[in-house]
Amino acid sequence: MDRPTYLTPYTLSIWIPQLAAEKKLYKFYKTPEFRQLREEVLAAAHYECEDCRAKKPTVITRATEVHHDREVKRYPELALSRYYIDSHGRKRQQLFALCEDCHNARHNRMGHKLNETPGGTLTPERW
Repeated sequence: MDRPTYLTPYTLSIWIPQLAAEKKLYKFYKTPEFRQLREEVLAAAHYECEDCRAKKPTVITRATEVHHDREVKRYPELALSRYYIDSHGRKRQQLFALCEDCHNARHNRMGHKLNETPGGTLTPERW
């Protein structure tokens, strides 16, 4: 399928699974719509990694990536949404400005394990 003229939640829900099946999901990330949204998300976070800032507010790490909280392949209708409503009716952030390391950690890539604490679990003695 060629790129839809308008990228609505409905057209995304059809187009993105087709791209994923063809192993061409990169085409979505190269669309002007996503590139514009990516820039807006990074600018809104002042190009600072949101995960690093949450862990250590005094340390600033440059954000170079935008992470979808709800994965694009599983939730294609949210691919261009900054927020979504969860199953409890709460508004949640969908897109996050992250550094490469935190983005890899969120995806459990490059040797990262989700929710891994370096050196093991923190205890009162180690704090």
